[in-house]
Amino acid sequence: MRKVFLAFVGWFMVLYTFAQTGSITGIVLDAQTKEPLPFCNVFINNTTIATTTDFDGAFTLTGIAEGDIEVGFSFIGYKAQQKTVTVKAGTSQSISINLAPTEQELSDVEIKASRDKAWERELKKFSDYFLGTDEIASSCEILNPWVIDFPENNSNTAFRAFAYQPIQIKNNALGYLLTFDLKEFQFTNQSYVIVGATRFEELEAPDNRTRNLWRANRLDTYLRSPANMFRAMIIGRHNQEGFYLYWDKPGGSESRNMRSDVFAEELGKSVIKYEPENLVSLGKKPGEYRLFLKGRIEIHYEKGYSKVNTYKDAPYPISWLEVNGNYVTVTSNGMVVNQKDVVFSGDMNKSKVGNLLPLDYSPSLAAQMQAQVVRDANSLQERIHLHTDRSYYYKGDQVFFKAYINYANPFNRRELSQVLYVELLSEDRDVILERKLKIENGVAVGDFRLPERLEGNAYYVRAFTQWNRNYGPDAYFVQALPVLDITQKILQPVQDPSRDLPVKVTFQAEPTELDKRTLVVLSLETKDANNRPIASNLSVSITDDRLALPNAVPSRIAENLAIKEVPAHITTEKFMHQVENTFSLSGMFKNEKGKATATPFTVYINNFEGELDWETEKDGSFILDEMDFYGPIDFSFLAVDKKGKGYGTFELTPKLKPPFFIPSHARMPTISDAGEQLFKERIAEVVLEEVKVEAVSSRSNKAIYGNADYVIAGESLMRGGNAADLLLGIKAYVPGMMVNSLGQVTLRGGATSVSNSLEPLVMLDGNVLPSSSAANVIRSINPNDVDRVEVVTRMLSIMGDMGRNGIIAIYLKKGNMQTADLLAGSPGLSSFVVEGFHPPSNFVQLDYGTLEDAPLYDERVTLYWNPYLITDSVTGKVQLAFYTNDLDSPKTVTVEGLTIDGQAIHATYTIPFRK
Repeated sequence: MRKVFLAFVGWFMVLYTFAQTGSITGIVLDAQTKEPLPFCNVFINNTTIATTTDFDGAFTLTGIAEGDIEVGFSFIGYKAQQKTVTVKAGTSQSISINLAPTEQELSDVEIKASRDKAWERELKKFSDYFLGTDEIASSCEILNPWVIDFPENNSNTAFRAFAYQPIQIKNNALGYLLTFDLKEFQFTNQSYVIVGATRFEELEAPDNRTRNLWRANRLDTYLRSPANMFRAMIIGRHNQEGFYLYWDKPGGSESRNMRSDVFAEELGKSVIKYEPENLVSLGKKPGEYRLFLKGRIEIHYEKGYSKVNTYKDAPYPISWLEVNGNYVTVTSNGMVVNQKDVVFSGDMNKSKVGNLLPLDYSPSLAAQMQAQVVRDANSLQERIHLHTDRSYYYKGDQVFFKAYINYANPFNRRELSQVLYVELLSEDRDVILERKLKIENGVAVGDFRLPERLEGNAYYVRAFTQWNRNYGPDAYFVQALPVLDITQKILQPVQDPSRDLPVKVTFQAEPTELDKRTLVVLSLETKDANNRPIASNLSVSITDDRLALPNAVPSRIAENLAIKEVPAHITTEKFMHQVENTFSLSGMFKNEKGKATATPFTVYINNFEGELDWETEKDGSFILDEMDFYGPIDFSFLAVDKKGKGYGTFELTPKLKPPFFIPSHARMPTISDAGEQLFKERIAEVVLEEVKVEAVSSRSNKAIYGNADYVIAGESLMRGGNAADLLLGIKAYVPGMMVNSLGQVTLRGGATSVSNSLEPLVMLDGNVLPSSSAANVIRSINPNDVDRVEVVTRMLSIMGDMGRNGIIAIYLKKGNMQTADLLAGSPGLSSFVVEGFHPPSNFVQLDYGTLEDAPLYDERVTLYWNPYLITDSVTGKVQLAFYTNDLDSPKTVTVEGLTIDGQAIHATYTIPFRK
């Protein structure tokens, strides 16, 4: 980390405003002869505002913002000077400047002749230190390098430079010619100092393409700059501008070298969000602000792009900031006042003179001019919204949902994503459930069952495609999904302003008042803003108001599906994630020595029902792409040596999930104790600790590890919400069990073993399964084959080092042959259960007209759910029917969807119960 002191405020990209202006006039003279100097350059430091003196040495600068302004003067053969002038609105300030001739008597030709190989090596170092090391800096060239020289005692740890004349820099990336009067330059391992004055001249663009490129680069440079970040902090919009702040978690890893390269794994463990209550306060002077930035602040600029990534799952610029005294003093435009106290490292430390923008640069104008450049990114947007059958649930409930994808260009519907990822996450960012759904004609239908044992109430559902990850976290669908105990109720819904959507839905119910177990026929009609019928793709939910308070979490379908104006810096050339029409399976092969290598191998599918011959790359990696199947399928991988014997191991590479951030709109309603049990037929949930060994056969008592802390029956694994993933099925029943984004498993109370692993030991039918990954071996077992799972979270000294992190013991159903396959089968055979697309479950609707075995008491919460309704293209109408339950409470109809031309639909209608 380096201390930065740049005594030219332009590095912070301060906006130059012209609301209150004045003018500056004056004369420039030769300091020795007192003769006027014609054609002398006069400029406002760090701007494009400049002029030259006339034959009498006179000049005038108009339209200058009021305040303290530094005026620069430069002329060939004379020492450049700067003078601070206080400009007052509506007035003209007059100054006189005497320029002294330079003492350097050598000509440019003589200076060039004195430059040798050692000087050239020094110049290369100077260019990196002076211009920077990013892509913008690499496009800069120093036009008169011979004016730069270096002292003889320079070293890598103490590097200095000076210039006989102003340095001319051509910035081919931003389109500026800079004349930089270098006053001081020194660079050490701990800090660097660059002091000087800069005159900017706009280059003449050779064509429109170059002109647009310069505008795009200027905007991107400004948007990711410290000045823009500090300005956004003052007005509380730094997150919206793409700057997310984190800091080191107390007690976490002290060094970044000790962290993993997956941000989702480190978030909450070694780094946490930086959200102080007193981030911004007023400064000592009018127009100044103090920003409280304590400790080491990690800055993620998520609207940018970086080829060098600190984290695998964060392909954007990341910087670190430390402030001596914990306070940065800035002006309203983001200019840093106490520059010597500011320490940058990472991406922002790469930016030096090569990234300078003039103070009079106008980013808003550039953004408007850039619209043409980003039209591709605009037209390729896909926006996502999920309509769930209710806005909150009870533990153990089944959640039904329909996903709508809106496209900026409807013709791209078949060309863009066909794979949707839906996740249920806790407020601690833990993935509880996940689904992979197939998108067909812009919609996807799915469901998941909530585990009966969930801690707390605050959960969130997130949906995204790999393609829309390119547009940043704001493009993901995230919604609060409260999960209640059956003794809880919603006390106060989330308050959200009502929205008047142009598409209207009218309802007609028969009967108009409800009774118990009554057949209700409901007609819907959709009309556009001109009151004309319009065809629409709808999902309809009907719920009981007593058990499901309507709109506890308001719908944001209009906001979620709205096509946004893409920021100019987001272009398709920077996209990291490809469109997924099908999904892929990737992994790695290693031989017995643990070395990744190339090898042919065979993939056996579904217990050898099919096979595929494949080959790994030189680095041992492989990808099986264009996979398109539903439900879980067994995959077995086998590589054989020259003697025909199986060897080596295969591991699957889990897909990195995007980091999870809870947006400000995803708020939870107020939840309280209901004071009674809301359901008559449901039994109050027992505490997790009661799921113990008592319910297990005597076999568990004979295990070498003794009594288990948790025992989960095979049938219970299905109720945990994961029918295909045994690992997540177990996790739903074990408090403290964690599965990170890399698939690594930890149990509460674990410790690092001799092998430097935090994962528990895995046993199958009493036998230890050797594996480098507990997650991989557990996921290789089909949950349908499991009789029970016993989990020991405590440390077991009887098992030696293997028992330090607990045990997960899996017992298969009697007669199952999987034990033999895993333990005594072919050497080198690696098996996995791979989850394909999730097939949607059918909503079971009661029909009392035909039902023979009716329930004694009907307390259904969701009475009707249909994600496949389409209104008639001529009349705009559709009709449905449902039966009420046994509760004497109103029922609410919720309709959501999209019209044929992509307009969002949301409407509710409450049918009262008879008085």
